[in-house]
Amino acid sequence: MNLPNGLSLTRIVLAPFFFIFFFLERIIQGSGIYAVLGVWALFIIIEVSDLLDGYFARKFNLVSDIGKILDPFADSLSRLTYFLCFAGAGIMPLWVFLILLYRDLGVAFIRQNASRYGIVFASRLSGKLKAWVYAFSGFAGIFVFSSKKLLLLQRYSGSIEKYSLIVFYLSALIAIWSLIDYAHSLLKIKNNN
Repeated sequence: MNLPNGLSLTRIVLAPFFFIFFFLERIIQGSGIYAVLGVWALFIIIEVSDLLDGYFARKFNLVSDIGKILDPFADSLSRLTYFLCFAGAGIMPLWVFLILLYRDLGVAFIRQNASRYGIVFASRLSGKLKAWVYAFSGFAGIFVFSSKKLLLLQRYSGSIEKYSLIVFYLSALIAIWSLIDYAHSLLKIKNNN
């Protein structure tokens, strides 16, 4: 296993721990500060590993077909875990989570169909932009989570939540555009074969 694929596997392993830390206070009373620190640490590790796996794969020519599948799977698993937590805590609207979930399942289906034609989809521009917006949405959601858990910035809580909603709505729009982009690419492949 090469380094980029190892970093992708790290995200897969860490995703459930994000969920555990996010809801830690429901299990262990008084663990709010530990939950917040754990969530931030895991978020940073997950997002940095996503940046590094692509960088190392390109820089050292370690791009592989398994990496082209493993990386987006790790991204989906980790980021959908964030968004499930946010929706479960009432930070993200459930309908936004549903759009993000449908997008990722739809793209997985498209990738599977493309593989029938011997094509492994690498990330498209829309997918890369989606990744950045999702990461920013993760940051926004964790910021809201942290301010609520630690009772910080209560005076600005309404504004913080309003701005996080704007970021979540942007994620939903990018998700729809990305799904359409991948579907269009699959149709082009089918028409050429």
